[in-house]
Amino acid sequence: MDELQIRTGRMDDLDAVTAVEAACFPAPEAATRADFAGRLSHYPGHFWLMFEGARLVSFVDGFVTDCPDLTDEMYANPALHNENGTWQMIFGVNTVPDCRKRGYAGKLLRRAVADARAQGRKGLVLTCKEALIPFYAKFGFVDEGISASTHGSVVWHQMRLTFRRALVLFPCDGATRARLIQAAGERCEFAFREPDWSVDEYHRALESANILIGEPKNEDFRFCKRLELMQSPSSGVNDYVQGGQFPQNAMLCCMTGGYGSVLAEHLLGMVLALCRRLPEYRDQQHVHRWQLLRYDKQLEGSTLLILGAGDIGTTLARWMRPMVGRIIGVRRVARACPPCFDRMVTLQQLDECLPEADIIVCALPHTLETIRLLDERRLRKMKKDAVLVNGGRGSLIDQDALCRLLDEGWFWGVGLEVAQPEPLPADSPLWSQPRVLITPHAAGNSFAPGSPLERKIWDFMIENVSRFLSGETPQNQVDFTTGYRRTEFR
Repeated sequence: MDELQIRTGRMDDLDAVTAVEAACFPAPEAATRADFAGRLSHYPGHFWLMFEGARLVSFVDGFVTDCPDLTDEMYANPALHNENGTWQMIFGVNTVPDCRKRGYAGKLLRRAVADARAQGRKGLVLTCKEALIPFYAKFGFVDEGISASTHGSVVWHQMRLTFRRALVLFPCDGATRARLIQAAGERCEFAFREPDWSVDEYHRALESANILIGEPKNEDFRFCKRLELMQSPSSGVNDYVQGGQFPQNAMLCCMTGGYGSVLAEHLLGMVLALCRRLPEYRDQQHVHRWQLLRYDKQLEGSTLLILGAGDIGTTLARWMRPMVGRIIGVRRVARACPPCFDRMVTLQQLDECLPEADIIVCALPHTLETIRLLDERRLRKMKKDAVLVNGGRGSLIDQDALCRLLDEGWFWGVGLEVAQPEPLPADSPLWSQPRVLITPHAAGNSFAPGSPLERKIWDFMIENVSRFLSGETPQNQVDFTTGYRRTEFR
């Protein structure tokens, strides 16, 4: 077999191109010699030809336009070509019958894609018969349905490959970078923020990015002129929802549902530590004191109230089901009660449930309706010997009121994984409360290289970016009117 060569077109290719076209399409669908003469005279650089020796075995042709959709007039009128246009149209992908299934068409198509990207186009558009949709989908083309084109009296599907640029701010290793690039294929170029980038380099990357993966500062959004999708690795994105600077036409996706297990582990640990008075025993250890404290608090037979019966709260309920007597869940809106709960109520019923609870665990996000939801009035509705653990957001609890109640002897123990503000000021009286266990928003701190959490988060983010590039609806889109996700985690 002769060595394959690829080059762009010339007028002296006219007869060979016409012959290949005639071998590939029935006469009503095929372009004529006159058609190709006009095309080669107007845009020879948008013909990609593959030769085996001197024989033309495959070619791809098309022209460039600002019009986003392929029309029959474009086939017929080569003068519509605009070398500075934004979209590379593909009129034909042709391989002579005896050379098919050798990957020739794919190689040429990739060359056309690479040239269009290098020329700064928005992407490529082609039409094909329904049976060929899976073939073009492998190259990143997305089916947009029936085309307006009817040449040859055939039903054609229009498919589009849109070039996008992604900026990755979240740290990842080489293997993860390779997975991202492989999943995106021809559809996206990736830039990974490096520690030695200058401020100007960072700002230029933001300006060209259609996709962001990570957690930029709100003020960075003023540079995001082309942003279509931001995938946050965090479940809580209230800073972006309330910041007022996120681009209006862009989608924000969060990681709600991704941290359920690790956060539930942390909250369970806090509940157990407080019930068994482990923080107080730790304090005694620091002063070398061996002293049995008065009683512990048993979980058996107790009532557990979980504020925020989403992924975290439901995971915690499932784990604690054998440990306690009754579990009540509190949700923003009424939904079916999972079997790990005995009862499910809404926030409007919270007041009637607080006096029943022996243990209250909070896993609510920061929204307008949850700010200081546990004010002094509601804190005083709780049992005086209740265990209170907050793993959602610090704004949920009136901390001044909490300090007053603690000074009065309320609560068996309080676990604060979050605070308001963060970091908790050094002069906060909460630091000195012996029955308070404080962790510095550390419940999700399991993102070690190769950890189950790291794999889970990256699996989701890579899939979500791939869904977006494929024209599908990304998961976990955030509703800016509520601050919650619009879609359910898998």
